[in-house]
Amino acid sequence: MEKLCRIEKLCGECDSDGLPDEMIINTEWGAFGDDGSLDSIRTEFDKAVDATSINPGKQLFEKMISGMYMGELVRVVLEALAKEGLLFNGDCDAISQHGCFPTKFVSEIESDLLEQEERTFQKTYQILEDIGIENVSGADCANVAYVCSLISTRAAHMTAAGIATLLNRMKRPHVTVGVDGSVYRFHPTFPRLLDEKIDQLIEGDLEYQLMLSEDGSGRGAALVAAVATRMKRERLCNN
Repeated sequence: MEKLCRIEKLCGECDSDGLPDEMIINTEWGAFGDDGSLDSIRTEFDKAVDATSINPGKQLFEKMISGMYMGELVRVVLEALAKEGLLFNGDCDAISQHGCFPTKFVSEIESDLLEQEERTFQKTYQILEDIGIENVSGADCANVAYVCSLISTRAAHMTAAGIATLLNRMKRPHVTVGVDGSVYRFHPTFPRLLDEKIDQLIEGDLEYQLMLSEDGSGRGAALVAAVATRMKRERLCNN
């Protein structure tokens, strides 16, 4: 929700009769960065994923945070490390196929990092062997898990930055944020990382709550329509 007087495209119409005081805005933030505003933090790996996508140069923010691209981003990094001789004894053949490292692997591998005792990387070993990588070492597993954690942490922090910016702009005392997507639902640490970073970035007097919202787009649209209808009825009754 945004106050009409703060919407640049409509601020000249604030005094028009019949217009509401506030408007619901679809930010479409997946396209943030398409104007070059994210160029300073996009890596060569981000650019490689973008180049092989179905819409190069578009939805750049989405490609840095979403489950649709997270696994492929990890794969591109692992392939580069293997080519440098830093992983898998320099053998990158098994990891070179586009799409061979789905995002669910990231969640499964990072669950190995939650082991309280000595880390065995059992799931990581199994995933790498299933992909076709031979003679996987303990160091390989640790490094793969580290790459996964870096990319998922960056995604959580970038998502948090977007949410916190909106919360700070809205300045509502309490906001419930509906979050959808496989990464938020299944990744072992993403929800905590997201929550912690939002808490660091929002202004001190604001409160928020993250809530899992399955089928967020469909239900969100229905909720928006219901709220708009209720507000319209209230205005008619007041008049």
